[in-house]
Formats: sequence, structure tokens, C-alpha cells
Amino acid sequence: QNRRSIFASKISPSLNIPDFWLDVGVARLTSAPCWVIYLQVLQEAVWPGGTLPVQPRPERSAAQRQEAKKQCLDCLMQLLPEIITDMLGSEKFRLSIETMLESLQDPQINKHLIFSICDLLLEFLIPESCDQAFQKSLLQSLSRVSDKDSHHT
Repeated sequence: QNRRSIFASKISPSLNIPDFWLDVGVARLTSAPCWVIYLQVLQEAVWPGGTLPVQPRPERSAAQRQEAKKQCLDCLMQLLPEIITDMLGSEKFRLSIETMLESLQDPQINKHLIFSICDLLLEFLIPESCDQAFQKSLLQSLSRVSDKDSHHT
């Protein structure tokens, strides 16, 4: 109890405890070591063993898909701070995660998610890409290049 009050006193008064835990959880999920893991998993999924697959993977059985879904659910439930489970209750928390996973089965949602992630990555990697003057300059230089290419053909 004493440790908790000392810990809570260190938190900015503008943040309440759930916000703080959410910030800590998001910071952990977006930390450099986690990004390394995410990129390694993505690389292995796209290029297993470092090479493109010659044939498509065999279709997974319903049992395999269900097992993968269960593993994903368990993993997501462990990633989020325990305080969220305490606030919602374990059953509501599980249902919320299941609903989120179900929504990711929708191709439109996935497409939007991928575009949003690419947009955020572009903004993070090239901060000036958000600047109107930079965008205008880029479009002008691209149109000049395409004009040159059309004159050479």
C-alpha cells in the first residue's frame, strides 16, 4: 500500500492511474526492442528462412486456425497492463480482445489499418512529408521527371 502511494505521487497530477498504465503499456509496445521483434516476425512471415517461398503455404486446417487465434488472444491479453483487466473484469476484457481480433478479419478494416500504419511510418521516417511546401515541391519534381520521360519515348 505504501509503495503504491509513493509510486502514485510520482505520477503527474494531470494523468490518472489508468492513463499512466496505458502510456507505459504503449511505450513498451512501441519501444525499439519490440519493433525489432515485430520486424523479425514480419520478415520471417514474408521471407521464411530469408527466401521467398517457391509455393504458397498449404491451407491451414480449422483446428490450426483456431489454435493460432487462441495463441494470439492469449498473447494480446498478456501484453496489456493488468490494470485494464482489473478495470473491465477478465471476461469483459477477453470479449473486447476477441471483438478486436474478429474485426481484423474484415479486409476493409485491414486495408485501412495498413494505410494508416504506412502513413504513420512515413510521417515518422520523413517528418517533412507532412509539410505542404515539401509535398508541393515533391509533386513538381515528379511531374518534371514524368515530362522528361514522356519526351524521350
